[in-house]
Parts: sequence; C-alpha cells; structure tokens
Amino acid sequence: MPVETTAMLEELGLTRAQSVVYLKLLQIGQSTTGPLIEKTKMQNSVVYNALHQLIEQGLVSYILKGKRKYFSAVEPQQLLRIADTKRSQLERTLPSLLEMQKQGKSKQEARVFIGWKGVYAAFMTIIETLPKEAEYIGFAAGYEEQFSEKTQEFFGRFHKMRSDMRYKMKLIANESARSQVEQQFKVYKEYNYKKPPSYRFVPGFAPVGVIIFGDNVLEVAFGDEPIAIIITSKQIAESHRRFFYRLWEIAKN
Repeated sequence: MPVETTAMLEELGLTRAQSVVYLKLLQIGQSTTGPLIEKTKMQNSVVYNALHQLIEQGLVSYILKGKRKYFSAVEPQQLLRIADTKRSQLERTLPSLLEMQKQGKSKQEARVFIGWKGVYAAFMTIIETLPKEAEYIGFAAGYEEQFSEKTQEFFGRFHKMRSDMRYKMKLIANESARSQVEQQFKVYKEYNYKKPPSYRFVPGFAPVGVIIFGDNVLEVAFGDEPIAIIITSKQIAESHRRFFYRLWEIAKN
C-alpha cells in the first residue's frame, strides 16, 4: 500500500496500525482476523486493538457468520466525515488557541525609529499600548529649554496625549537637573496636566531617555536626526523595571 496514503490517514488522527488495517481491509474486502494478521504482518493483539478502535470510529463494521466475525472497511467517503469533524472541533477551539498565543507567547523584537516621524511613531506606541491610568515609568530625557524648537513642539503634543491618558507617571532624573525640573512643572501647568509625573533624583548616574511600559523599553536620543529604539521583551522590560524601582527607593524627592 502507498506510504503516502498511510501517512494521510495518520494525519486524520488514525494510528499507524489503524491505518494499515483499514487500508488492507479495503484491498481484500470482507475478512476474518486470520488473513488480516497474515497480510499486515502485525501481532495478533495489535490487529485486534486496531479493529476495535476502527469499529468505535465507524470506519469498520462486521457481520457474524456462525461464530466467526467478518470485518469490512466502510466506504472511504466516511473519512471526509472525520476530517469535517476535526475541522469543526478546531474551529471551535481556534479562538481559545489564539488567546493562549496572545497571552503566552513571549514576543521579543527590537525596532528602530529614525527621524521625527519615526520618533513620533515610537512614542505613539506608548499611547496605543497602555490603557488609561496605567503605569508609566522612566528616566527623564531632558527638558524643553535644552531642546530645539522642533523637539519642544514634539513634547508639547505628546504631553497633551499623555495627560489625557492620566498615566501614573514616575520619572527619575539626575540631581544636577533639579532646577530644570522645577521649571518643567510650570510647563505641565501650562498644558493643564491632569496628573503630573512624580520626580525623584539621584546623584548623576541615572540613564537618560529610557521609558518602560508594558513589556517594552523605549530609548530615545534627540538631535538633528533623532532616533528611538523599542525593545519588546518581557524579561528585558522586567529587568529595567526592577532597576528603576531599586533607584526609586534610594532617590530623593
């Protein structure tokens, strides 16, 4: 019997023994177990078990002639019934499988965004990813008066969106930037910030321009051609988050 035919039946869920017995019955027609055992070259118990299982699946039937059972394979069209049943079962299960993939799959990737449009898209990922009033933590990128006019315009738009989302923001900055932070709060007031960030300061060793949100870490650098990188990795995000909160504990208000 063709190997590919046996493999096809196995893909439908039949075992190799069931596939061989079914196909052999199709070839020889009605048969007792003796000829089946001889022609399949399988052990008695394997053939008996396969026949019993095929009967349960509706793929083999038998009649009694005296005290002997004569087995027959049902029409091959019945295999379509098995295929349809499996497809229906898969379709019913598919939504939960997709949800499992969504929740359980640990996606890991890195994306690079170059130029102002790219950096804007990177920051928009935060808004698109985090729900309202979610946690937003990071290391301050700098302050408006240090930036170009274009950077200030960019932050103006982003501050408004961030404010509307009412994020619970905690930011760490270097102690040397404390005076600029005080000026920054005036800017937040101008934007009618609904929930200004909480700042703490460390003596000059904090990273700059790093935001941790969900399973993502965004790093940004502004200049003539700004660049942002988003690393999506639960492990990396959690590592940054632990580092942030360790510094938060020792930082000063």
